[in-house]
Amino acid sequence: MGTYPSSTHCLGESNWHIQLTPAFRQDIFRDTLTRELTVAYLLEAAKSLGIHVGAIECGSDHIHLFLQETRKVSVVSAVQKLKGYSSYKMRKGHRSLFRQKLWGKKFWSGGYFYQTVGTVTAASVKKYVEDGQAKHWEKQDKQQMTLFNYSSSSSR
Repeated sequence: MGTYPSSTHCLGESNWHIQLTPAFRQDIFRDTLTRELTVAYLLEAAKSLGIHVGAIECGSDHIHLFLQETRKVSVVSAVQKLKGYSSYKMRKGHRSLFRQKLWGKKFWSGGYFYQTVGTVTAASVKKYVEDGQAKHWEKQDKQQMTLFNYSSSSSR
């Protein structure tokens, strides 16, 4: 058996692959500052939940997150916190960055994608999140726009 995180009453691993999409599937993450600020707020929200962000990558119109150590929170509450906090901070302090593409009180679309990731496939999903954006950027402007690359040992 591999090495798993443990607490007083349990031993195990829980990871998720989450994809979030801006309202109206707008390409707001083409703007570097919008991208960086959104990622920073998502990281703050994840930290407040006690979730480790293993990787985070952006396409022009979506964000992929590889979340680790998620066993103490439900997917629904984690996504609500991630989207709610980042939306509030972006709309309150940085609306001018995306005013032309998003309006009203919307920042994120209503839905999200999630997939639980088992021990066997965690590395492959992390690799997908890190490397998979190239195909999205190639279609649009032939440029990979990688923001952050986190190893499972950093920022703990």
